[in-house]
Amino acid sequence: MSRLTQTTAAPMRNEGTDNSCQCIAEPLRRIFQELRDLLLSVTPAQYTRPMGDLFFNATVGGHVRHTIDHARALIDGRVASSVDYDTRQRGTPIESDPAVAMIELDALIRAMDTLATHDHQEVVTIAIMPTRDGRAVDLSSTLGRELAFVLSHTIHHNASIRGMVLELGLTPPPTFGYAPSTLAHQDSKACAR
Repeated sequence: MSRLTQTTAAPMRNEGTDNSCQCIAEPLRRIFQELRDLLLSVTPAQYTRPMGDLFFNATVGGHVRHTIDHARALIDGRVASSVDYDTRQRGTPIESDPAVAMIELDALIRAMDTLATHDHQEVVTIAIMPTRDGRAVDLSSTLGRELAFVLSHTIHHNASIRGMVLELGLTPPPTFGYAPSTLAHQDSKACAR
């Protein structure tokens, strides 16, 4: 069979009647907990060390702050009636102090427990900046979709953090920074052996 005609089985779907955000909020909660646990092994100097050209001179703290900002934008924006991922404060204590980041991650973990009970079809307005002219465009979305975005976005940045902590000589958990679809694919390959 040629590569173009190969097919794979569709992923199993949870087709229950529960409309809560639990199926997205709980994995996001676990990802935040994994990040928090990783930060326990990172010193303040490592947290703020620019990681060179390979990582665009970014820091672990910068990536942590960025992921926290996105989660906080959804939580706060949902209440304020407009979620804006693009308006962020840079250089905050979350970016320079891992202890402050862990406190905020604890708050996000608790927030995921609360959001898990909300309807995933709850309508939210998203303000995005599609070009560099600074003008925002409002779009309609759902709480479930935006939680899925924050989950994917956090995993993406955790992958960068994984590379950074490896460069620092630390050992992240084996699955840290991997997307669930990648882990499921690896599991299916292992089962086929």
